[in-house]
Amino acid sequence: MEKEKRLIYKVCSASAIAVAVFTVLFIILLGCTFDFSEWEGIVNYKNTFRPIQMLTVVPSILLAISYVIFVSGLHIYAWGYKKIWSQLALSFGLLYAGISIANYLIQLVTVIPSIQNGMLEGLALFVSGYSNSIFYALMASYFLMCISLFFASFVFSKNERNFKWVHRLFFCSALAIPLFLIGALFDIAIIMMFGALSWLVGATVGMVMLAVCFQKEVRLAGNGVL
Repeated sequence: MEKEKRLIYKVCSASAIAVAVFTVLFIILLGCTFDFSEWEGIVNYKNTFRPIQMLTVVPSILLAISYVIFVSGLHIYAWGYKKIWSQLALSFGLLYAGISIANYLIQLVTVIPSIQNGMLEGLALFVSGYSNSIFYALMASYFLMCISLFFASFVFSKNERNFKWVHRLFFCSALAIPLFLIGALFDIAIIMMFGALSWLVGATVGMVMLAVCFQKEVRLAGNGVL
């Protein structure tokens, strides 16, 4: 039984760290490679396109895979009535990962070869450089990740000393949805930035703290305490 617990703790801990790392890497690469210039049509996009602009695809796909591993382990970790929360977290996590991976694979498999071969007809609807493209509609999959983290927060009791901050940080990540929607609706960039920040903090600091807690559980299980 101790070996099973240690395995669960190790999987959850390692995947939580991976989620945090790939989230931070995604944000850093996004800031370094994103083209903030005004959209001037697909022809101009092709002429100024550089493959390095797609560098965020790699951590994004790895983030989605890591998150599925994390919520799968979390569902096994949860006990009793809390499994309803872990099941909801897993369900929304799978929805997020499926949409997100498909979205970024479109960039790799469809957009890049089409640009390189000059096949531009209808491509504007899929490129990441156009703010009204399908790419940005599918980017809303990160809202599903926030919903998943919201439900995951209830797996951890706010009264437990080791996990109360994990509960709060995961809960905080869900604030990204109303903040971002309000900011977009009223065109207030600062509110949208706060929304993105709440997701970033919840998905990084929360995951790191959870990994630390699970590592403590691994040591306790190894000593036969659990």
